Amino acid sequence: MKNIFTIFFSICCLSLSAQTQQNINKPSGTVSNPITEIDSIRFNGTNQMVVVTTNGNESHALTGITNVTFSNGANLTPCSGDITSVTDIDGNTYPVVQIGNQCWIAENLRTTKYNDGSLIPNVTDDQAWSNATTPAWSHYENNPSYDATYGKLYNWYTVAGGNMCPTGWHVPTYDEWEVLINYLGGIMVAGGKMKSTGTQYWLSPNEAATNESGFSGLPGGFRVYNNGFFSDVARYGYWWSSTVSDTADAYTKFLNYIGGVANGSGNSWRNGFSVRCIID
Repeated sequence: MKNIFTIFFSICCLSLSAQTQQNINKPSGTVSNPITEIDSIRFNGTNQMVVVTTNGNESHALTGITNVTFSNGANLTPCSGDITSVTDIDGNTYPVVQIGNQCWIAENLRTTKYNDGSLIPNVTDDQAWSNATTPAWSHYENNPSYDATYGKLYNWYTVAGGNMCPTGWHVPTYDEWEVLINYLGGIMVAGGKMKSTGTQYWLSPNEAATNESGFSGLPGGFRVYNNGFFSDVARYGYWWSSTVSDTADAYTKFLNYIGGVANGSGNSWRNGFSVRCIID
């Protein structure tokens, strides 16, 4: 449904008391032709308001906007109301789920390229993985049969490149993971709401798994930084954040097969973990 909107705004410290219908196509707040119809508005994690119009998506800084009012019902959905899937540069298509005020892909990332088309190296040798201080990915146990279910394992140098998710998406920050977990009731129960149900892909008993969030977390295991070995597929799912915890570690979140906890810790950049993406 289309929505007519009006905004109050200020430019260069001059507040306008009059209600003005304005095209906010320019982050500076310059008045141009009015927008009379939009599809949706959402707010991302980088202090921007994203307006979806018939002409495409537009991102606008919030600093010059003090209020937004609508003349009829507003569609304020982080998935823009009609996004049900997203496709990466390799052609892999992922389902999308809205959880609270966030929009997530509901599978682990499988790309072999950054979204600009540049390759992410596939490192299979154990010692080469252990020594790597540049981007790398692998399948669990270097076995491609794991890919469709569990996705790929990436070191954090890959995440640090900043563009491994499909265009318009990114690897979540630590704070964005925290928003998700808090929305689902906190670390002690969120994991059960995030885990896929059953024991086809999780080791029994897969306790507390309801997947009521639709996150559909699966236990892709990990690749160890100090020897390149693989561990814990079907037992644990680990996911990177884009946030560093110290000079050699970054924050991760993990789920396990024996409870409903959604825990987190810092881990070496050289480990191989799964990746999820969240919309910009």
